[in-house]
Amino acid sequence: MTSTPEGTAPTAAPASGSLGAHSVVYLVGTALQGLGVLLVLPFATRVLGAVEFGRVATGLVVVQMVGTIAAAGLPQVVLREHHRGAEGPRVARALAGTMVLLALGLGVVGLALALLLSATGHADLRQWVPLVLAAVALTTVVAGQTLMRARLQPWGFLALAVLATVGAQLAGLLAARAEPTAGTYLTAYAVVVVLAAVLALVLGRPLPPTVERARVRAGIRLATPLLPQAAAMLGLLSGDVLLARVLVGEAGAGSYQVALQLGNMPFVLAVALFNAWGPLVLSHPIDRRWAWTARTGTALTTVVAAGAAGVALLGPWLVAVMADPGFDHVAMVGALGVICTVSVSYMLYQGSSLAVLDAERTGRLAWAALIALAVVVLVALWLAPRSGATGGVVGVAIAKAVGYVVLMALTTWFARTHSPLRWPPRVAVVALAGVALALVGAVLPLEGPAAWVRVALAALVGAAAVAVAPRILRVLRG
Repeated sequence: MTSTPEGTAPTAAPASGSLGAHSVVYLVGTALQGLGVLLVLPFATRVLGAVEFGRVATGLVVVQMVGTIAAAGLPQVVLREHHRGAEGPRVARALAGTMVLLALGLGVVGLALALLLSATGHADLRQWVPLVLAAVALTTVVAGQTLMRARLQPWGFLALAVLATVGAQLAGLLAARAEPTAGTYLTAYAVVVVLAAVLALVLGRPLPPTVERARVRAGIRLATPLLPQAAAMLGLLSGDVLLARVLVGEAGAGSYQVALQLGNMPFVLAVALFNAWGPLVLSHPIDRRWAWTARTGTALTTVVAAGAAGVALLGPWLVAVMADPGFDHVAMVGALGVICTVSVSYMLYQGSSLAVLDAERTGRLAWAALIALAVVVLVALWLAPRSGATGGVVGVAIAKAVGYVVLMALTTWFARTHSPLRWPPRVAVVALAGVALALVGAVLPLEGPAAWVRVALAALVGAAAVAVAPRILRVLRG
């Protein structure tokens, strides 16, 4: 199939410098988002304790999972349709409106289920109702952010991201200081996410699906395989917290969540870069699209690999700042280093997934994500129970990393089969170097001479990043 409907023309590609400019804004926005959460994290762990914080972490994972189901795999299709012909922006707004309606419908079902479970004594409405409201609101925020990305308006994306994450987490922390329970934290969190959803509606201006019936139906058909893909991707992103709670207990889940937040810093970098890169790839002239994607994607992977290595090597000091001695620091440092490797696999996956999406082979994305999620569950069930409390936390992290390697490998294979995208050999060298250094950060002892080795390796990574930065900038500028 072609990527442009008959009778339309693709939008012109933006200037080559747009990738650099937008990457900076998205990077600042997503970094503020992650930094804000990290600033709240050491206070939240101390105010709530390992058990209550573990419950909050689990509740937030549930919010993300329900929100993903409500989104029905439409965000990727919104980005694609926005750049397809003169009516593309209108179609994108109608698809965003579809996301909002699906979220509201799922919210009604969720509230009815909460009332039923509460009546039978199986649910606490103080925790369930905020989770349902936050899930509906978060889906609406995602719809608005998707429109901002499609329009290449990163400042709107930034406002929504910061309010729905930093603002919501900070509100939960302030409320929990008065009553240190998961229910109080989640209620305040939900209130701010709802406010962010209202802002998303104002900025995005979604339309009802009826304004573009034919193309909305076509978009839904294209998105249908992306629903299980999106659910599986969220399982890959956050399901490991649920696995940690089941396999190593609530206190272990709390320790794992702190390691995950820190280890996700290079992952946040990969997402930020993709937020700028993805729309530019899909709007690039088709005759140069995939060569440009391979070239710029290799440069972005280099940046992410350096970030992963640096965070992993600095792991002991980051963990000491974020959690008191009541948490298992040894397990957290090991898990953090392993989790950092995920970002490298994910950056390559993102580039390959764009090629598969553009070829309208979304079913392949669903299969890759579902297989990867199954690998995470199986490896975690195999490793965690055999490793004790400390090793169990690291075992869950290993399962997550292996799952993302499988996801990247399958998606890259599908992209090679169904599109002209060909990654150059040097991207493998960069990826393996970043992963190797991150794993060194996971296994080096925390004290003694090994601490100086960590510092030296981190300094070398920083020096190498500075040395190659000019070349990477030249590639991104075209």
